Amino acid sequence: MRNPSNTNQTLFHEPIYKGFAVQTHKGPLILNYLDRLHGLFAAALNQYSSLYVVRLDLHFSNREELPDDACTNAPIERFLASLKAKLDWRDASIRKQHGRVNRHGMRYAWAREIGPESQRPHYHLVLILNKSAFQSLGNYSDPSAPGLYRICFEAWASAIHQPYDLAEGLVSVVSDGQWHLNRIDQGPYREALFAASYLCKARSKVFELGFHCFGCSRT
Repeated sequence: MRNPSNTNQTLFHEPIYKGFAVQTHKGPLILNYLDRLHGLFAAALNQYSSLYVVRLDLHFSNREELPDDACTNAPIERFLASLKAKLDWRDASIRKQHGRVNRHGMRYAWAREIGPESQRPHYHLVLILNKSAFQSLGNYSDPSAPGLYRICFEAWASAIHQPYDLAEGLVSVVSDGQWHLNRIDQGPYREALFAASYLCKARSKVFELGFHCFGCSRT
């Protein structure tokens, strides 16, 4: 069945996709997005024998007017460029100090949605990293604590031009949203893909603005 909001897309209603459970309790998924997401996970695990995956949500401050480009993809593009630059800098620093480094291998998928009640945009995000480089977010209850969460927090604050002290709470970690994947145990892989499939739902995506509502790194 074609997506009536974008006839280039196909809607997927089944709870099982290629043998994996996916989230359809909030309505159909967009098959085009689901195919890309599945390919992203497979390519990452093909490159690295173990992965760290985390689900984050990125918000704009409710205390201020939305920036002019909030309903475009400019904020997520700035965030991803800043995040990659920070992770590349970290890799280069470790290599300089120790002579070698386990590269971060960052891959990502994102979805931009408009809250049906708030009418404010927000982003759902999946980050996939080499587990030899990152195994957790660190202390994400304290944005000033060193670790991956702080890197993400600083990248989002920079992307939306917010001072750090006003950006607290704008990067949220989804409950039970961290996984360690490997090529042997399919359990965590299934859990992570199920959680990530939420990004593919058709609900809350606004196509009339003329911007993509989903994106992911090249596999």
